Amino acid sequence: MSSRFSLENARAILGEGAFICLESEDVIATKVAAGKEAELWGFGLNTGRIQRGDGKFHAAGVVRHPGGWNLAAIIEEPNVTPPTNGPHIVGHVIVDVNPRGLIRVREAKGLNGIMLELKPSSISKGELEASGRQPEGLGEANPQRIVGTMAFFRNDVEFPDDEGVTPATFVAQSTDGRSITAVAKLGLLSA
Repeated sequence: MSSRFSLENARAILGEGAFICLESEDVIATKVAAGKEAELWGFGLNTGRIQRGDGKFHAAGVVRHPGGWNLAAIIEEPNVTPPTNGPHIVGHVIVDVNPRGLIRVREAKGLNGIMLELKPSSISKGELEASGRQPEGLGEANPQRIVGTMAFFRNDVEFPDDEGVTPATFVAQSTDGRSITAVAKLGLLSA
């Protein structure tokens, strides 16, 4: 006997708004007690996606590829309505450049370990370019699997040299595709 259910069957059995939490019981209890139930990750029958209850950051779901087949994809910033024309911007990468041509870097923890990055941020996280200017470049992490576009901005600012490296050194050392792409799209490798 098959244990597969269609989304429609699951909705009929559990109810349209059911949310199947994918976190441990202790995490659920802690977040509920703190009034942060909306931050729990789970599968929402109303959306057919794995996401946080509040829809922030990203979701995973089955989408229809323009080539005519279905595939699992990451949907960046599912609460942000895609524009009818132009890129669906889901975050920014800000490249701080000092007068000596160094770019400011920082270490961050990623799913694959420690990485060197610039200043990437999602719309949900909110560390965005605040000037209102147009992006100087755009990039996609993996357009066959991830829905959403990053906007790149150069920020000329003074900072100590020990907080930065040359663009070429950064590209040689970093594994962060968003940040490496920003450096290339902003023309900093030829400087």
